[in-house]
Amino acid sequence: MQKIFYVSRNEDKAHDGKAPDMDRFQRVEKLNSLIAAGWAIKEMKSENNSTFFVLEKTD
Repeated sequence: MQKIFYVSRNEDKAHDGKAPDMDRFQRVEKLNSLIAAGWAIKEMKSENNSTFFVLEKTD
């Protein structure tokens, strides 16, 4: 299973639908907790001032 997790503050892509009001630091903390919960970073992309990670479940 894969998911895309945005860290960018670009307004149209600043959230994954679950946490739209987080600032960048909080989003990095959430990314760390996802990694601790069994998600792995498959790739990192930066497009149109947006930074996002493609995560893959490692189970």
